[in-house]
Amino acid sequence: MKQAAFTARGRDFSIAIPLAVLLLLLAGLWIIYQNEQAYREEQERSAHVQADILAASVTAALDFNDRMAAQESAQALGVNQQVQMAGIYDAQGRLFAGYHRGQTALPGRVSEIATPEAQVGVIIPVARGGQQIGTIYLSTAIDPLSRRLTRYAIVALLVLMTSLVLGVLGYGQFALRRANRVLEEQALSLAETNSQLEFEIEERSRTEEQLRQAQKMQALGQLTGGIAHDFNNLLTVIQGSADILRRPEIQEEKRMRFANAIADASARAALLTGQLLAFARRQPLRPEAVDLNQRIRTMMNMLETTLGAGIALEPRLADDLKPVEVDPGQLEVALLNIIVNARDAMPDGGTITISTANVDEAAPDVEGRAVAVIVKDSGRGIDPELRERVFEPFFTTKTVGKGTGLGLSQVYGFTAQSGGAVSIDSEPGKGTAVTLLFPASSRTPLAEADPGAAADAGLSTGRILLVEDNEEVGNFAETLLGELGYTVVRARDGNEAMERTERDGRFDLVFTDVVMPGMTGLELASKLKQRHPRLPVVLTTGYSDRIASTGAEDYPLICKPYRLETLAATLEKALPSRAGVGSLHGH
Repeated sequence: MKQAAFTARGRDFSIAIPLAVLLLLLAGLWIIYQNEQAYREEQERSAHVQADILAASVTAALDFNDRMAAQESAQALGVNQQVQMAGIYDAQGRLFAGYHRGQTALPGRVSEIATPEAQVGVIIPVARGGQQIGTIYLSTAIDPLSRRLTRYAIVALLVLMTSLVLGVLGYGQFALRRANRVLEEQALSLAETNSQLEFEIEERSRTEEQLRQAQKMQALGQLTGGIAHDFNNLLTVIQGSADILRRPEIQEEKRMRFANAIADASARAALLTGQLLAFARRQPLRPEAVDLNQRIRTMMNMLETTLGAGIALEPRLADDLKPVEVDPGQLEVALLNIIVNARDAMPDGGTITISTANVDEAAPDVEGRAVAVIVKDSGRGIDPELRERVFEPFFTTKTVGKGTGLGLSQVYGFTAQSGGAVSIDSEPGKGTAVTLLFPASSRTPLAEADPGAAADAGLSTGRILLVEDNEEVGNFAETLLGELGYTVVRARDGNEAMERTERDGRFDLVFTDVVMPGMTGLELASKLKQRHPRLPVVLTTGYSDRIASTGAEDYPLICKPYRLETLAATLEKALPSRAGVGSLHGH
């Protein structure tokens, strides 16, 4: 529609330009004609004026028949180059006196007067007292045709130049409109193309989003299936063992065996949830300054026992290794997972090398200087198409029963949550190298405690305020604390706990869950620290977003599920001296 309108405008414009030029030329001719007419009228007026002057000057001469005076008056007009003839005639119409320029003589009588084509002639009477006493004839020359044409040529030239300029402007306007038409067509085509491209981009984005959603659902289904599979296996052991333990007159040997089976299955379930949280980077960590070399030396005996015969373990530990800030327990789990995978990749035996090194240059995904731990094996390596999937949860190339597929997932989540990174370098037939990078720390590692110190402690004493909103977990924790020798007072939420500390008097420690309705465990610990700064608080949680993201704010933390030994050791370490220095008395 736009193109049709533009074509119609162009057609109208092509007709308007010649018409305008034609009108301009006609206007020029009309101006020339008007100018010629005005020129002739002006010449006639000038001739009348001069004839009137001559008539006035010769009235007396005619009256007294003074030819000489009349001739002098006529001769005086000769100074005007335009005057060609000036004739003075008496009352009878006969020539009385006169002046003429050139070869043409004045007519002898008035009746014989004939003005030439190139002149303007006027005849006026000479009167005295209302009576005509004579006649004046005066003719003046008109400008030559060549001079008049020159004057008109200038006008014509101006008209022609104006027409030419108008024509050029018109053609330029037409060309501009044609260019605009082309641009409009191109813009319309570009707009259509852009609209099509936007539609295709939107379709592609929608398709990609659907694909991502499908992939997420597939990954979620794989993760859910893996969790359900492993937990159902563990629950089968726990439930079956519990059923047998409920039978009457069960032998002591069987009772212990099935009780141990429940404990082992529960430990594996706790390890499984810990690995899942580690992969999701939601595992509550307790980072501290660690000497990696010393930690690896401490693990050597346990690792060599795990590897068995046929596999050599070679430590290559760098001198002057910088400390790192990591959770020691999770670090050991990560190293154990990597080394177990390396062992399984060498069924016929081989060598595993554990190396440490300072990384002074900028390391990818790690801020500042870093410390590296490299575990390299001489196994069969990993195929390229499988290398990108090794960190996926529940992905494993091992046979059924040989692995859960969560080992490297735990390594990935632990290093990322610790501010580090993990990478794998492997080729089929050339072994695999797993590199852990951790940010270097300026803190000095603490001396490692004697692992047997806690086992030597006997029954504990003290009064503990237990804060737990879950009734079953609360009853279980109260039983464990009673088994350890503590006196326990229960509170179901943070507000009740604050009331107990003010009303019930002396407490040696507060053991509180983190995730509770209303006041959380961290908020309770903060309020207790303000009111009773010397009262120790120990936190426990199965999972907490805040704990996972910001830590436990320097409070001791026990992760659920916890064992009796873990609970005893943590509380014993958190309790103040037995002299009563830290006990809470009524304030």
